[in-house]
Amino acid sequence: MASHQDKGYAAAGRHMRQQPQRSHRFRWLALAVVASLVFVLGLGGFVFLRLQNNVQTAALNLGEKTAELENGALDILVIGSDTRAGANADYGDESDRQSAARSDVMMLVQVSKDRKRITSLSFPRDLMVDIPQCTDTETDTVYPATEDTQINESLSRGGPGCTVATISKITGVNIDHFMLVDFNAVKSLSQVVGGVQVCVTQEIDDSYSGLKLPAGISTVEGEQALSFLRSRHGFGDGSDTGRIQAQQGFMAALLRKVQAEGTLTNPGMLLNIAEAITQNVTVDEGLTNVRTLAGMGAVFGQVDLGKVVFATVPTEPYELDANKLQLSTEASTVFKKLRIDESLIEPAPEPEAASEEESAETPATEEIVYQTLIEVNVLNASGADNREEHIVKLVESLDYSAVSGSESDIEYAASSISYPYGFEAEAQQIAEKLGITAVAPSGVATAIEIIIGTDFAEGDVLGQSATEIAGGATGQTADQVTCQQSFSY
Repeated sequence: MASHQDKGYAAAGRHMRQQPQRSHRFRWLALAVVASLVFVLGLGGFVFLRLQNNVQTAALNLGEKTAELENGALDILVIGSDTRAGANADYGDESDRQSAARSDVMMLVQVSKDRKRITSLSFPRDLMVDIPQCTDTETDTVYPATEDTQINESLSRGGPGCTVATISKITGVNIDHFMLVDFNAVKSLSQVVGGVQVCVTQEIDDSYSGLKLPAGISTVEGEQALSFLRSRHGFGDGSDTGRIQAQQGFMAALLRKVQAEGTLTNPGMLLNIAEAITQNVTVDEGLTNVRTLAGMGAVFGQVDLGKVVFATVPTEPYELDANKLQLSTEASTVFKKLRIDESLIEPAPEPEAASEEESAETPATEEIVYQTLIEVNVLNASGADNREEHIVKLVESLDYSAVSGSESDIEYAASSISYPYGFEAEAQQIAEKLGITAVAPSGVATAIEIIIGTDFAEGDVLGQSATEIAGGATGQTADQVTCQQSFSY
């Protein structure tokens, strides 16, 4: 996206004009952007006017508007553009800058009517959808509707208003506002807050995004934060899904930091954040209203982190190209909940108790005879206080009595179990109980050693969310500390 000194989507002045441009990837975080602007209540009209003059605006919806639903929720589409104009030119070559910009990140953020819940629903950029007819309000250019088109192409059809129209059509949700942000917003904001803590299970050396991180916990800011959010090859299976999960973990960590450090009560810090954001953002006219911004900021600063959900729309491989995605049937459940202002969080079902007959037939149990005599050590390297006490109780529930716990001085990214030769069945039984997959014998071990890493900082089973998300959507809540599955490309 263009800076305010350069042409691009955001032309000088109050409105945007489209120019062909391009980049690789950009993803961004609505929550902190909105939350930071609450400072206007305390700093008065002068500062607000100064910041308001920084902000570019554009038409909200370039297609047919979805019928408004009187549910009282506030719906904001956050868009990251892959353009490389102006200050973003360093992220591509000349061919990148001559290509039409596309939306690289799309998150529909809903604030509930009672302002006590926030849902952020991400749409993968390679999702195949029908894009409606869009009309560029600046040039009167009409872009005809198309079927089975990659969703990120919508931004090149007149600007963010076409992306709004596309996602509104898909979900049936009337979108109240949009925010379009660029690379510099990511760098500036991460620097202003002093960095964001992230966790990866393995060392990352991604030549595509430039991301280099050691295994475990790191604090990223500036260019490194941008690389973390851009990296596609460093996470999961190298698809957009893994990248989105990393973005969600980043956003959750940022929101936790903003709340924990009292950022929203520090006028000086808030002014710096607001300056960083407003110089690199384009919004619809309605979102420049001081009351709207202040009210939204208050919500993000006070909301229960357990009620902030980051989810990804349910998808499946596109039937004509397995490298792309299409909406799965479960997506309709998620969209319906948004339309009626209902939480996506569903309580996790209670595990079904195994019958006595089933328990008796469990092979691992049959092979284990000496549980009460085996020593089990639990090392808490997760960074979560007293985590070892909870894990000790879980292991003791398997009838192991010689179980002890301690805290590590350093944190480990991944949880693991090692065991002395001859005790594989016992180690596997414990691993199955805890959901730990990294299990290996050790020639020097005299006891079963359980290391609880940052990837298992909460819950009873590794990888199991404390809550389930409706419609089979994947994601997390803002209070969950996650460690991203990663690899070097």
